[in-house]
Amino acid sequence: MVTFEDHLPRVASWFDDCSQEQQNQVLKLLFSKCKPLQIRKLCADLEPLLAVDVTACLPPELIDRIFSYLSVTDVCEVAKCNARWRECANSDILWFYHCQRRGWLHYGTIHDLCQERPFSPNQKNIANTSPTFTFDSIINGAGITSGGGDPGRRSSLQSTCRWKEIYMRAYHLSLNWALGRYKVIPALRGHRETVTCMDAEGIILVSGSRDRTVRVWNVCTSECISVIDAHTGAVTCLKLKNGLIVTGCSDKLLRVFEIGSGRCIKSLEGHTGSVDHVCFQNESIVSASSDRSVRVWSWPDGCCRQILRGHSDDIQYLDVHREKAVTTAWDTTVRVWDIHRGICLHVLRGHSEGVMCCKFDDKIIVSGGGDGLIKIWDTHVGVCTKTLEGHTDEVYCLDYNSNVIASGSADSTVRLWNYEGICLNVMKEHIGVVRCLRLSNDRLVTGGDRKKIVVWDAQDGRLLNVVHRNPSLLHLMWTSDTKIMIASPQAPGTVTILSYW
Repeated sequence: MVTFEDHLPRVASWFDDCSQEQQNQVLKLLFSKCKPLQIRKLCADLEPLLAVDVTACLPPELIDRIFSYLSVTDVCEVAKCNARWRECANSDILWFYHCQRRGWLHYGTIHDLCQERPFSPNQKNIANTSPTFTFDSIINGAGITSGGGDPGRRSSLQSTCRWKEIYMRAYHLSLNWALGRYKVIPALRGHRETVTCMDAEGIILVSGSRDRTVRVWNVCTSECISVIDAHTGAVTCLKLKNGLIVTGCSDKLLRVFEIGSGRCIKSLEGHTGSVDHVCFQNESIVSASSDRSVRVWSWPDGCCRQILRGHSDDIQYLDVHREKAVTTAWDTTVRVWDIHRGICLHVLRGHSEGVMCCKFDDKIIVSGGGDGLIKIWDTHVGVCTKTLEGHTDEVYCLDYNSNVIASGSADSTVRLWNYEGICLNVMKEHIGVVRCLRLSNDRLVTGGDRKKIVVWDAQDGRLLNVVHRNPSLLHLMWTSDTKIMIASPQAPGTVTILSYW
């Protein structure tokens, strides 16, 4: 007797011999004879056969291109599907693209967040919210997870690619700034008088004071590494670069120190008044003094190469970019100098009171004055292209990026402007003078009277958070991607560090 099992191979063989049109007719007839439960089972059996994993048949370059059209959230969801898709989503090319879109490439080049050391976890933690980055879900080169419930467990997955880790760290850092997650490091104490100037590079902070000393600090340990006691007057300005400290002093001298040994390797003499401003450009030092002159020095040999004169009142601000220097003064002018040829290229007249602040590049100069005006000048021809009106008191600080100009004023407001001269936002959170301002990508940090530091979104002027626990007044502020450092105008001088990492 012929059984069902005997007939089944014959039916399959007969089906194979049919043409495609005949096969379609047979299938249509069979489907019409099936009951609903049979149709449901058939669909369930067909679903995995119809699914196609495109990653299995496409080259990696094309997979990266396809995945680049997904949002970061979608890429993370895709990575949860299976091990293969996780590896496709774990691509340096893909995450480099997403870092580029967010303006975070410098976190993997100039400032490597993977090497950034967090401050000690036993430091004061604001509102029980730690800014410290945890390593959950990051797999290292040995295939071991760096965090989570079992920090030593092994994984069969490939290591988290470098640019994905950078994106994760940068995203965490951006949330710290937005949500106000920071730590207050113990104040740096040691100066007997007011801190007049400071600069930082890496983990090293250098501060100068009216007590005639310069102190070198390790910002990770809050320890004073060395004290430089070689000045005969108040230290009025300083710059830190490539292991060297350049200081200006009320005793009319500039000095160059080795940061490691604290040894004075050059003493530059020539100014007839207090040296109030200094910039370090390659092997040139540019200084401005109360004698109303600007001098250009070659620090390796200690020679004064150029003396630039022209201001008729005290110089208020000095900035250097490539072969040009810009100075502002109480004589209401802005002057553009060629520091190599020793000539004044332009005298910019337009402010009616002293010019308090300035920033420039190859294309534009932006100045802020005691008349409450901000002016945009053409660097090449020295012509004022825009005047920004809105502040009702002195403009003390400004900064700009490719999208906006930010300004702070004695009228207690911070304003955002576009390059057409239109005021985009008026931000009111400060009480008293807005003295310091720093713009970094889309983050704006402002400091003012009453101990107040405010973090804003520079795209829309939105208030992100107020630093309520700043322990001192401030008159100087220095910011990096991960820290705010502020100096108090009071004596004895202190420096406070707020860490967002």
